[in-house]
Amino acid sequence: NAVVTSSFGISIAIFIGIAALGFLTFGSASDGLILNNYSNKDSLMSWSRIAVAISIVFSYPLVFVGTRDGIFDLANVSVEKRSNSLVNNVTLLTLAAITLAALKVKDLSFVLSFAGATVGTALIYVFPALMYRKVIKSLGDNATRAQRGEVYFALLAALLGIVMGAIGTSMTLKGVAS
Repeated sequence: NAVVTSSFGISIAIFIGIAALGFLTFGSASDGLILNNYSNKDSLMSWSRIAVAISIVFSYPLVFVGTRDGIFDLANVSVEKRSNSLVNNVTLLTLAAITLAALKVKDLSFVLSFAGATVGTALIYVFPALMYRKVIKSLGDNATRAQRGEVYFALLAALLGIVMGAIGTSMTLKGVAS
């Protein structure tokens, strides 16, 4: 636990430091991708852009496989029934859908805002609370009084997450309408 805690702490400190330096450099004119604020003639920033591109290219397959497997799980297709031809067909259809969406969507800010407001709040607040509730419920009489009491706090956090998600979704939709 100490290693994980210190690792996350160091990562967060580095992220905050870099974000602060970027914002202090450009102020309110900061672009969402801070590298876009730097000159195209700056060779160090060009190498940084290349590093970000490599990171995106090589992380895409990891995210895609998770998405494809999630599609199989949602469709209740067991691992034994996932033949090579089925996997290939689902891969092609999913890539085609993603490519068509990429051709249509010109501004990702709406997609990212909407996903953050809905999926983000669900992953952070709602799902963990529901999972905790299920675990405590499965313990039955073995659950302590404190654990059963924590379920109410977890559900309160889930409710707050739903409220924040609704506010975020509303703000996102209002941003599109204006």
